[in-house]
Amino acid sequence: MKYLQLYNIVFSDNRAFRWKRHLLFWLAVFFYHLVRIGLMMPPINNWPALGELLDFTFFRGVVPNILFTYSIVYYLIPKFFIRRKYLFFTIGVLLSFGLMQFYGIVNDRFHTGSLIHKAIQGNVSFAVKWADWQPGFIRLFGNPPLICGFFLAIKLLKNWHQEQLKTETLAKENANAELQLLKAQVHPHFLFNTLNNIYSFSLNQSPLAGTLVQKLSGMLDYMIHECEEKLVPLKKELRLIEDYMGLEKVRYGKRLDMQVEIHGDFENKMIAPLLMIPFIENSFKHGTSQMLQQPWIKLEIITVGDQLVFKLSNSRPSLNSKKQGRGIGLINVQKRLQLLYPDDHQLNINSTEERFIIEMQIMLSEGTLKKSETNEIITNTDFTYA
Repeated sequence: MKYLQLYNIVFSDNRAFRWKRHLLFWLAVFFYHLVRIGLMMPPINNWPALGELLDFTFFRGVVPNILFTYSIVYYLIPKFFIRRKYLFFTIGVLLSFGLMQFYGIVNDRFHTGSLIHKAIQGNVSFAVKWADWQPGFIRLFGNPPLICGFFLAIKLLKNWHQEQLKTETLAKENANAELQLLKAQVHPHFLFNTLNNIYSFSLNQSPLAGTLVQKLSGMLDYMIHECEEKLVPLKKELRLIEDYMGLEKVRYGKRLDMQVEIHGDFENKMIAPLLMIPFIENSFKHGTSQMLQQPWIKLEIITVGDQLVFKLSNSRPSLNSKKQGRGIGLINVQKRLQLLYPDDHQLNINSTEERFIIEMQIMLSEGTLKKSETNEIITNTDFTYA
């Protein structure tokens, strides 16, 4: 909490912290001048002398620096320097410095005859020795241009940090917007292919059309009501895959050699929605559907601890037929992986003359299912069909 408070005082642009930052800076300048001037004087042993020291320090050491610094930082720089009016900026700086020197002369005359004035003028034996050494080091840090430089450096650091935060926030917003766009593109692409399958059975008046519609209804319910979340239960995602593979199994019948193995511990595991379906869809659209003889697909999904291993391979059309490509869904899921799991995934896509292979590993998140969800998910987490 203390670190956060200090962080806000230094970097926050909130007005509640801004005045604290300014106050602390000028308090530091005040105490610096208090020590600098106090060392030029003999020991103070009465309250009037201490009051005189405080008064002189504030009006001679702090006020002119405040006037000079604020005129440079908040007027001359934004009005002239940033607009590249360097001549006017230089004149303004010189004029400000001259006015500050004039203020110092008037203030010195006001304090003429005081103990502090005598000490500064070297009329006190202790102050003579200190004054001989002081100009070489200490007075350097009392110069208004240097104090203004410190103030400006802190302001530039704060502004740079604010710009970094804005850049990071904008990057996150862009990433979220892109993620929502990619997710939205998955739905119509996926549904378009599935509806085409149902349409082909409807034309042949096949009784299987009703079964396909029922499976599709469950898939639509999942995608509409569940996939708006950033993470979904892994079991529900596996149910979607099982329904989809079932749809394709009905479509291709015995002509397709399909092997599906899904096993492991899926309890309380969460995953980004619709990550695996585009890979599977791509294998049917650009692989199986392009082959006339002996098409095959092999899918294996395993969980090992918090890691999910996804392996998918399918037969590839001959070089003389239409080449297998990387559809919109496959490109989108690659982008989603980079956005959602930038450092927690591995994806390898390879192809040979006879097969197309996808291997993916991602780190799963922990989560707890609601009681109302336990009856809606698959209860058999170890199933295989060929």
